[in-house]
Amino acid sequence: MRAGRLDIPAELLELQQDLTVRCLDWLWFSINSKESADVPAHTGLRSPAKVAVRGWWDERLRAGRYLRSDARLFLIDDVRDFTGQRAEVAITCSELVGQAGHYLPADGVPRCCRVHLTHEAPYRDELGQVVSYMTRAEVAIIEVGRPQAGDQLRVEGDLYVVANYADDTDDGVVRGLWLQPVE
Repeated sequence: MRAGRLDIPAELLELQQDLTVRCLDWLWFSINSKESADVPAHTGLRSPAKVAVRGWWDERLRAGRYLRSDARLFLIDDVRDFTGQRAEVAITCSELVGQAGHYLPADGVPRCCRVHLTHEAPYRDELGQVVSYMTRAEVAIIEVGRPQAGDQLRVEGDLYVVANYADDTDDGVVRGLWLQPVE
């Protein structure tokens, strides 16, 4: 068996169309970072380094679903039938990383989430001209849904209000937001 020791339990998650999360099952995996020289620094919620996951074949394992193991969250990018006999799979994942935060919706239940902050990011107008510098955040849609203006994020004790959605940043996995600090 090439999968090695399958000693890490993980939840297989699916994001429904109404943005609710459904846990499909607990499965056992081997999770290892792929070897890569000169992995660039994190510039967003997605880690640039890919993660190699091995496990037993399961038809529910497919690209676009998620694996959550302890505090780690992985987006399944690719699933390959390792042996061609529906016995083992090789999965390539992107890990979603960030600072621990709390999402505080204007009307709803607060939720724990991971947040990637970029302070002093250029905020552009409709013509593409920089008009100011603001804090930009990226959040995982599976954890918070699609935050709107007026919602709040608490990161490392600092409270921010969502000023606006960062145009063209919602790719179905991550949503970009413009934040203003709450004084």
